[in-house]
Amino acid sequence: MNNISLISRIHGCMAALALGDAYGIIGQFSMTANKAMWGSMPKGLTKPKEAPEDPTVHAGMKRGEITDDTMAMLAIVSSVIKCGDLTVEGVADGLVNWIEETDGFNLPWVGPSTQRAIRALMDGGDPRVTGSYGTTNGSSMRVAPIAFLGYPELNRVAEYAIVSALPTHGSSTATSGAASIACATACASNPGSGLEDIAKAAMKGADLGEEAGVRYYQTPSISRRIEWAVDLVSNDKPVEDKLKDVYDFIGTSMLTHETVPAAIAYVVMANGDPMRAIRISTWGGGDCDTLAAIAGAICGAYRGVDAMPSEMLQTIDKVNNLDLGAIAKAYHDVALKINPALATL
Repeated sequence: MNNISLISRIHGCMAALALGDAYGIIGQFSMTANKAMWGSMPKGLTKPKEAPEDPTVHAGMKRGEITDDTMAMLAIVSSVIKCGDLTVEGVADGLVNWIEETDGFNLPWVGPSTQRAIRALMDGGDPRVTGSYGTTNGSSMRVAPIAFLGYPELNRVAEYAIVSALPTHGSSTATSGAASIACATACASNPGSGLEDIAKAAMKGADLGEEAGVRYYQTPSISRRIEWAVDLVSNDKPVEDKLKDVYDFIGTSMLTHETVPAAIAYVVMANGDPMRAIRISTWGGGDCDTLAAIAGAICGAYRGVDAMPSEMLQTIDKVNNLDLGAIAKAYHDVALKINPALATL
């Protein structure tokens, strides 16, 4: 993936995360339920149906509306732009501000680990320990743009990812997931990388992150589950059979040890194409918006912002009162100061 500029990769990462989030709000708990709801995979952004026809927390949302996946990512990105670096305190402040500004405790799709930890932060808790019991996928869904702060050194990428996770998701499974996705994104940003390289980087990040987190109960190895997930989709089976294998064997819930391996498998299935990754992540069922956001972000860094339809990105900006291009430019400028190695991209 040569001749893709750094700004295109950064913008592509953020834009594909938001697009996956907004597309994925139509997703149901299983592929069977998706078929019953939609018949076939929608080609573009689609408004979820109203409750009770849509039984998910996204029922009745607007076409193109984002959720906590994008909001939390932007909260952390904004903290980096504001502070000039990524710090535990800056991440904590950014996430608290986001919840306060959006009345986040009353948003139905803000996850349990995030809510619990932010309440603790608001009560004056230490951001290095408030997330010790966070196990769900909140740290993995928001982390992808952090990859650019450490690129190309995966150890450094993992360190930044762990910092970004700690205030809300400090358990070993959550720091493993965050480091895995950040390292996959960093590798995807390297013009010489292929899909196998991305999967291996995700596995290395998972191992690095696991060592850094708090262990308070037994969870599976995310690294080994990535290897298994990629193996499940590396064959000539029809797409829906591969999706069923991921759903049945790996799982696609909000548990980090399911979300992260499934998302990496979807990146491989999509051959790094962000729109394809977003659609299949949603069609497979489960925590669809988060899966599509994560897989989309990695692929957006891999292929750049021009790999997505501009009209869809314009819809995301308009519906959510955003300017992702301007945010990406501001983050690009700060990231270059933090990490001069980015100038080689």
